[in-house]
Amino acid sequence: MFRRQADRRSEPVERIVVFGESTAWGYSVSSKEKCWANRVAKYIEEFQGSPVELINQGIGGNVITTECPAYLQSARPAALERVNGDVIALRPDLLVISYGLNDSRGGTTTSVFRKAYQELIDRIRASIDPLIVVVNTYYMQEELYSAAPWHHSDYDVTEVFNLVIRQIAEANDLILADVYSAEVGMDWIIDNDLCHPNDLGHLLVANRVFEVIARNCTFVARTNPPDTLIDHFRGLYGNGPDRPSF
Repeated sequence: MFRRQADRRSEPVERIVVFGESTAWGYSVSSKEKCWANRVAKYIEEFQGSPVELINQGIGGNVITTECPAYLQSARPAALERVNGDVIALRPDLLVISYGLNDSRGGTTTSVFRKAYQELIDRIRASIDPLIVVVNTYYMQEELYSAAPWHHSDYDVTEVFNLVIRQIAEANDLILADVYSAEVGMDWIIDNDLCHPNDLGHLLVANRVFEVIARNCTFVARTNPPDTLIDHFRGLYGNGPDRPSF
């Protein structure tokens, strides 16, 4: 059944915070501007017609909660420990959250993960009201699922964590970017470390994140001209190859 899309935000964004794990930080791109977060910021600047400040708070090996069994082997502090300074104090207009892969690999149960993620959202919304996009887990090759202490997940567990993230998004009216479905099974978009996306993989993630923002928010359409450009286009390029405009 047809349903016209509702507009979640019409005002341009000025500050974006990306909060998450190693892929959010940019592992394993050839240059930082090819990180999916940087690409999304550039897309937004282009289509909203004004600059944005990107603050990337991704940390490689980070987990969402101290209750993760691999917490002591993770890159600390956990998301719940650092959210006040790394998110709330920055007061972003747009917040992109990317957690799940390390917690699933580190042995966090889905019930603990769900509780921690909900606490994260509640604490953020108690202080600020950004547009929130949540990214589900990334695809990686199965060899990495056996590396202790990050050996508690597999493709089935990943699917369950992605279901939990979807349910959290629906329950809290968050925008979900399903990046896993854009990557899954495509080993050629993964770096030789078998875990992190390469330049092509980051491009796919960026496109999926920007797609859901564009689908839900008109601020990315602010550069649309008020009048049609069809006559302008045909005047420049004609009506097809070697065919004049009519």
